[in-house]
Amino acid sequence: MPVLYELIYGFVHCRGRTTYSAGYVKTLAEAETWLRKNRETTSCAVKVPPEDPLRYCKAAWCPFKRQKPWFEIRDIRKPEESE
Repeated sequence: MPVLYELIYGFVHCRGRTTYSAGYVKTLAEAETWLRKNRETTSCAVKVPPEDPLRYCKAAWCPFKRQKPWFEIRDIRKPEESE
């Protein structure tokens, strides 16, 4: 059964945890490279989506407003394609 790896990231907020997809890759090596690159960078490598709670938290001193994103990968088993 073919496997795809989903590249995911998100933020932890006062309103909960968000999860977003950054795309898919076909090999674990590609997924691990993406994961390592994003975890080791000092600048934010992903853009915060406009609908993210980070954008509309009204608390002036909310400690989560400057939250760094988290990154992970997960494998997604694709059903066999019919021939």
